[in-house]
Amino acid sequence: MRFTWSKHVPTALVAGLLIAVFVSPRVYAQGDVTAETGFQKLKPAEDYGTVVIERNTKNIKTVNPVVFPHWAHRKGYTCKVCHTDLGFTMKAGATDIKQADIEAGRSCGACHNGKEAFGPFECIRCHSWGIEVKENLKIGEFLNGLPKDDFGNRVNWVNALREGNIKPKADLAGKEEMTVLDLDIEIPVSKFTPHPPGVVFPHKAHTEQLFCSSCHPGIFTQQRGANPEMNMMRIIAGKYCGECHGHVAFPLEDCFRCHSKPAPVPEWLKKGGEKDGDKECEKK
Repeated sequence: MRFTWSKHVPTALVAGLLIAVFVSPRVYAQGDVTAETGFQKLKPAEDYGTVVIERNTKNIKTVNPVVFPHWAHRKGYTCKVCHTDLGFTMKAGATDIKQADIEAGRSCGACHNGKEAFGPFECIRCHSWGIEVKENLKIGEFLNGLPKDDFGNRVNWVNALREGNIKPKADLAGKEEMTVLDLDIEIPVSKFTPHPPGVVFPHKAHTEQLFCSSCHPGIFTQQRGANPEMNMMRIIAGKYCGECHGHVAFPLEDCFRCHSKPAPVPEWLKKGGEKDGDKECEKK
């Protein structure tokens, strides 16, 4: 019996197997390693995208680290508000956040002023690492009714925005609008064969939330083909796309959200024909 690759092995399956082989187990680093499989299990939805901030508290035994849940803020504000307007860097631990600044209306205090959000002296609401705070939001109630997803917070944030389920502000006053660039970029994946589908990068989904300066030129050189070192290993390590994806934006397990370019259709199949190998396989 002859085996015909194109007919009996779907392209998506080939891509999935390749990614499983070539991608480090760190791709699955969304939670603790399970004893049964040795792989790391997915984080609970409420933990995904949650940042523990302890730069200024790790040496103070009487003060718990701060727990910052991205999901609790994404309904109200675009990423641009914090990461451009307020100056929080994308890299964890790189922004020095001080209580004095918060009380003066800077940093987190731009919102946490007792009017827009709870005030700067409700300390336990933020310094909540390892304890239950009944006043704090629960993800099941907060995100109920939003479009579902399989990974991350289990919310498809792009659809939530476009369907009007959330209406995040583009600035603190709610007067600005995001400048959206509707441009898809195709990134071929052909360094090995067979290979997964090519990547389709949608500028629209990103500029609905971020300024161009969030990515260019600090993360990506703004020229086609000018980022030759970008690959899955570096993305898994938190570089390039991995600056957000795997931390806050949907994680890397959702392979085909990025590797979404349709596979080319062979000429013989376009014509409705069959390969000789297919005919022989069916006879067997």
